[in-house]
Amino acid sequence: MIRSKLGLLGFCTVVFSAMAMFASAAQGALSWLILNAPKTVATELKAALVTELDSQHITLDGEVAGLKVAITCADIDLKGAYLELGGKLTEGFKFDLLECEVYKTAPLTEKYKCTVKSAGAATGLIESGELKGELVLHTFAIHEPGHVELKEVLLKIEPKTGPTGNFKTLRFEGSECPLPEVNQLRGTLFLQDCEKSMTKHQLRHLLVPGPLTALYIGGHSAKQLEVTKMLGSFWVKLGNDGAGINHTGLDWAAMDA
Repeated sequence: MIRSKLGLLGFCTVVFSAMAMFASAAQGALSWLILNAPKTVATELKAALVTELDSQHITLDGEVAGLKVAITCADIDLKGAYLELGGKLTEGFKFDLLECEVYKTAPLTEKYKCTVKSAGAATGLIESGELKGELVLHTFAIHEPGHVELKEVLLKIEPKTGPTGNFKTLRFEGSECPLPEVNQLRGTLFLQDCEKSMTKHQLRHLLVPGPLTALYIGGHSAKQLEVTKMLGSFWVKLGNDGAGINHTGLDWAAMDA
Protein backbone atom coordinates (compact mmCIF):
# COMPACT_ATOMS: atom_id res chain seq x y z
CA MET A 1 0.00 0.00 0.00
CA ILE A 2 1.37 3.42 -0.95
CA ARG A 3 0.92 6.11 1.70
CA SER A 4 1.30 9.87 1.51
CA LYS A 5 4.31 10.92 3.57
CA LEU A 6 2.78 14.28 4.38
CA GLY A 7 -0.48 12.58 5.28
CA LEU A 8 1.29 10.15 7.58
CA LEU A 9 3.09 12.96 9.39
CA GLY A 10 -0.17 14.88 9.71
CA PHE A 11 -1.89 11.87 11.27
CA CYS A 12 0.76 11.59 13.97
CA THR A 13 0.52 15.29 14.72
CA VAL A 14 -3.27 15.16 15.04
CA VAL A 15 -3.13 12.17 17.40
CA PHE A 16 -0.70 14.01 19.67
CA SER A 17 -2.62 17.30 19.79
CA ALA A 18 -6.00 15.66 20.35
CA MET A 19 -4.99 13.17 23.00
CA ALA A 20 -2.13 14.51 25.09
CA MET A 21 -4.01 16.67 27.59
CA PHE A 22 -2.12 14.96 30.43
CA ALA A 23 1.33 13.56 29.81
CA SER A 24 4.23 12.18 31.79
CA ALA A 25 7.24 10.01 31.11
CA ALA A 26 8.91 7.59 33.44
CA GLN A 27 11.90 5.33 33.27
CA GLY A 28 11.31 1.66 33.89
CA ALA A 29 12.70 -1.78 33.12
CA LEU A 30 12.81 -1.12 29.39
CA SER A 31 15.18 -2.75 26.94
CA TRP A 32 15.90 -3.39 23.26
CA LEU A 33 15.35 -6.91 21.94
CA ILE A 34 16.73 -8.21 18.63
CA LEU A 35 15.10 -11.20 16.95
CA ASN A 36 17.44 -13.77 15.43
CA ALA A 37 17.23 -14.67 11.72
CA PRO A 38 14.94 -17.72 12.23
CA LYS A 39 12.71 -15.42 14.34
CA THR A 40 12.77 -17.82 17.28
CA VAL A 41 14.82 -16.02 19.97
CA ALA A 42 14.86 -12.35 21.03
CA THR A 43 18.04 -11.16 22.75
CA GLU A 44 19.25 -7.90 24.29
CA LEU A 45 22.34 -7.00 22.22
CA LYS A 46 24.40 -4.01 21.17
CA ALA A 47 23.53 -3.09 17.58
CA ALA A 48 24.41 -0.32 15.13
CA LEU A 49 21.61 1.93 13.87
CA VAL A 50 21.15 3.46 10.43
CA THR A 51 18.51 5.89 9.13
CA GLU A 52 16.52 6.37 5.96
CA LEU A 53 14.45 9.52 5.41
CA ASP A 54 10.72 8.97 4.87
CA SER A 55 9.30 12.48 4.57
CA GLN A 56 10.47 14.91 1.90
CA HIS A 57 12.68 16.62 4.46
CA ILE A 58 13.30 17.21 8.15
CA THR A 59 12.20 20.71 9.16
CA LEU A 60 13.07 22.80 12.19
CA ASP A 61 10.56 25.62 12.69
CA GLY A 62 11.42 28.40 15.10
CA GLU A 63 11.92 32.07 15.74
CA VAL A 64 15.27 33.88 15.82
CA ALA A 65 15.56 37.55 16.88
CA GLY A 66 11.81 37.96 16.32
CA LEU A 67 11.97 36.50 12.79
CA LYS A 68 10.24 33.25 11.90
CA VAL A 69 12.48 30.67 10.29
CA ALA A 70 12.07 27.21 8.78
CA ILE A 71 15.24 25.17 8.25
CA THR A 72 14.68 22.24 5.90
CA CYS A 73 17.19 19.40 5.49
CA ALA A 74 17.17 16.72 2.80
CA ASP A 75 18.60 13.87 4.87
CA ILE A 76 19.54 12.68 8.35
CA ASP A 77 22.54 10.55 9.32
CA LEU A 78 23.36 8.87 12.65
CA LYS A 79 26.99 8.76 13.82
CA GLY A 80 28.13 6.28 16.46
CA ALA A 81 24.57 5.37 17.46
CA TYR A 82 24.03 1.86 18.85
CA LEU A 83 21.30 0.13 20.78
CA GLU A 84 22.81 -0.44 24.22
CA LEU A 85 21.84 -2.63 27.16
CA GLY A 86 19.12 -1.29 29.45
CA GLY A 87 17.12 0.41 26.72
CA LYS A 88 19.70 3.10 26.06
CA LEU A 89 21.59 4.52 23.10
CA THR A 90 25.36 4.98 23.01
CA GLU A 91 26.29 7.99 25.15
CA GLY A 92 27.99 10.60 22.98
CA PHE A 93 26.36 9.62 19.66
CA LYS A 94 25.58 12.35 17.14
CA PHE A 95 23.31 12.96 14.19
CA ASP A 96 23.81 15.16 11.15
CA LEU A 97 21.23 17.03 9.10
CA LEU A 98 22.36 17.38 5.49
CA GLU A 99 21.61 19.73 2.57
CA CYS A 100 19.89 22.24 4.84
CA GLU A 101 18.32 25.47 3.54
CA VAL A 102 16.76 28.48 5.27
CA TYR A 103 13.19 29.56 4.51
CA LYS A 104 11.13 32.35 6.05
CA THR A 105 8.25 30.08 7.04
CA ALA A 106 5.93 27.36 5.78
CA PRO A 107 4.83 26.67 3.02
CA LEU A 108 8.53 27.04 2.12
CA THR A 109 8.13 29.34 -0.85
CA GLU A 110 10.48 32.18 0.13
CA LYS A 111 14.05 31.81 1.32
CA TYR A 112 16.18 34.07 3.47
CA LYS A 113 19.40 35.22 1.86
CA CYS A 114 21.21 32.98 4.32
CA THR A 115 23.04 29.70 4.41
CA VAL A 116 23.09 27.50 7.49
CA LYS A 117 25.65 25.10 8.94
CA SER A 118 27.47 24.17 12.13
CA ALA A 119 30.74 25.86 13.02
CA GLY A 120 33.56 24.30 10.99
CA ALA A 121 31.16 22.27 8.84
CA ALA A 122 30.39 22.54 5.14
CA THR A 123 27.54 24.81 4.07
CA GLY A 124 24.21 23.05 4.57
CA LEU A 125 25.54 20.58 7.14
CA ILE A 126 24.24 20.85 10.72
CA GLU A 127 26.03 18.59 13.19
CA SER A 128 24.68 17.82 16.64
CA GLY A 129 26.63 17.95 19.85
CA GLU A 130 27.18 14.76 21.84
CA LEU A 131 23.85 13.19 22.73
CA LYS A 132 22.39 10.45 24.90
CA GLY A 133 19.16 8.46 24.56
CA GLU A 134 16.96 6.06 26.49
CA LEU A 135 13.55 4.45 26.33
CA VAL A 136 10.84 5.91 28.56
CA LEU A 137 7.25 4.94 29.22
CA HIS A 138 4.87 7.76 28.32
CA THR A 139 1.42 8.04 29.91
CA PHE A 140 -1.23 10.33 28.42
CA ALA A 141 -4.96 10.91 28.81
CA ILE A 142 -7.60 11.21 26.11
CA HIS A 143 -9.85 14.27 26.24
CA GLU A 144 -13.02 12.45 25.28
CA PRO A 145 -14.84 10.35 26.23
CA GLY A 146 -13.98 10.69 29.90
CA HIS A 147 -10.50 10.30 31.33
CA VAL A 148 -8.76 7.30 29.78
CA GLU A 149 -5.06 6.69 30.30
CA LEU A 150 -2.95 5.11 27.59
CA LYS A 151 0.74 4.22 27.61
CA GLU A 152 3.38 4.26 24.89
CA VAL A 153 7.12 3.62 24.79
CA LEU A 154 9.09 6.63 23.49
CA LEU A 155 12.76 7.26 22.78
CA LYS A 156 14.08 10.25 24.74
CA ILE A 157 17.08 12.10 23.24
CA GLU A 158 18.89 15.06 24.77
CA PRO A 159 22.40 16.55 24.96
CA LYS A 160 24.93 14.44 26.85
CA THR A 161 25.13 17.17 29.51
CA GLY A 162 21.31 17.40 29.88
CA PRO A 163 18.49 19.46 28.30
CA THR A 164 20.23 22.81 28.90
CA GLY A 165 23.27 21.58 26.95
CA ASN A 166 23.86 22.24 23.28
CA PHE A 167 21.71 20.09 20.99
CA LYS A 168 22.92 21.77 17.83
CA THR A 169 24.65 25.03 16.90
CA LEU A 170 22.95 26.88 14.04
CA ARG A 171 25.28 29.24 12.18
CA PHE A 172 23.58 31.55 9.65
CA GLU A 173 25.82 33.24 7.08
CA GLY A 174 25.42 35.65 4.16
CA SER A 175 26.13 39.31 3.50
CA GLU A 176 22.40 40.07 3.36
CA CYS A 177 21.31 37.55 6.01
CA PRO A 178 19.14 39.26 8.69
CA LEU A 179 19.48 36.40 11.21
CA PRO A 180 21.99 36.38 14.08
CA GLU A 181 25.07 34.42 13.10
CA VAL A 182 25.29 31.92 15.97
CA ASN A 183 22.29 30.32 17.70
CA GLN A 184 22.01 27.38 20.08
CA LEU A 185 19.29 24.72 19.85
CA ARG A 186 18.62 23.18 23.26
CA GLY A 187 16.03 20.97 24.92
CA THR A 188 14.78 17.40 24.76
CA LEU A 189 13.48 15.40 21.81
CA PHE A 190 11.06 12.50 22.26
CA LEU A 191 10.68 10.19 19.27
CA GLN A 192 7.65 7.94 18.83
CA ASP A 193 6.91 5.17 16.39
CA CYS A 194 4.35 6.74 14.07
CA GLU A 195 2.81 3.32 13.43
CA LYS A 196 2.51 2.62 17.19
CA SER A 197 4.77 -0.39 16.81
CA MET A 198 7.85 0.44 18.92
CA THR A 199 7.25 -2.73 20.96
CA LYS A 200 6.64 -4.95 17.90
CA HIS A 201 9.52 -6.78 16.26
CA GLN A 202 10.00 -5.52 12.73
CA LEU A 203 12.81 -4.69 10.30
CA ARG A 204 12.50 -0.91 10.69
CA HIS A 205 10.58 1.63 12.76
CA LEU A 206 9.12 4.90 11.48
CA LEU A 207 10.05 7.62 13.97
CA VAL A 208 8.68 11.15 14.31
CA PRO A 209 9.03 13.87 16.99
CA GLY A 210 6.38 12.99 19.56
CA PRO A 211 4.67 14.20 22.73
CA LEU A 212 6.77 15.83 25.47
CA THR A 213 9.30 17.19 22.93
CA ALA A 214 10.55 20.56 24.22
CA LEU A 215 13.06 22.35 21.98
CA TYR A 216 14.04 26.00 21.97
CA ILE A 217 16.45 28.28 20.11
CA GLY A 218 18.39 30.73 22.24
CA GLY A 219 16.81 31.55 25.60
CA HIS A 220 14.40 29.24 27.39
CA SER A 221 10.90 30.76 27.37
CA ALA A 222 7.29 29.70 26.98
CA LYS A 223 7.18 31.39 23.57
CA GLN A 224 10.31 29.63 22.32
CA LEU A 225 8.97 26.26 23.48
CA GLU A 226 5.75 26.96 21.60
CA VAL A 227 7.25 28.08 18.29
CA THR A 228 10.22 25.68 18.05
CA LYS A 229 9.12 22.47 16.34
CA MET A 230 10.88 19.62 14.57
CA LEU A 231 8.83 17.99 11.82
CA GLY A 232 9.45 15.04 9.54
CA SER A 233 9.69 11.26 9.65
CA PHE A 234 12.51 8.79 9.16
CA TRP A 235 13.03 5.04 9.29
CA VAL A 236 15.54 3.48 11.68
CA LYS A 237 16.88 -0.03 11.20
CA LEU A 238 19.81 -2.17 12.31
CA GLY A 239 23.00 -2.08 10.27
CA ASN A 240 26.68 -2.95 9.98
CA ASP A 241 29.25 -0.71 11.68
CA GLY A 242 32.10 -2.23 9.65
CA ALA A 243 33.95 -3.16 12.83
CA GLY A 244 32.39 -6.49 13.69
CA ILE A 245 28.87 -5.51 14.78
CA ASN A 246 26.39 -6.45 12.07
CA HIS A 247 22.68 -7.04 12.58
CA THR A 248 21.54 -6.03 9.10
CA GLY A 249 18.18 -7.54 8.17
CA LEU A 250 17.13 -8.49 11.70
CA ASP A 251 13.88 -7.43 13.37
CA TRP A 252 14.07 -5.40 16.57
CA ALA A 253 11.79 -3.77 19.12
CA ALA A 254 11.60 -2.05 22.47
CA MET A 255 10.40 -4.25 25.33
CA ASP A 256 7.95 -2.75 27.81
CA ALA A 257 8.45 -4.72 31.00
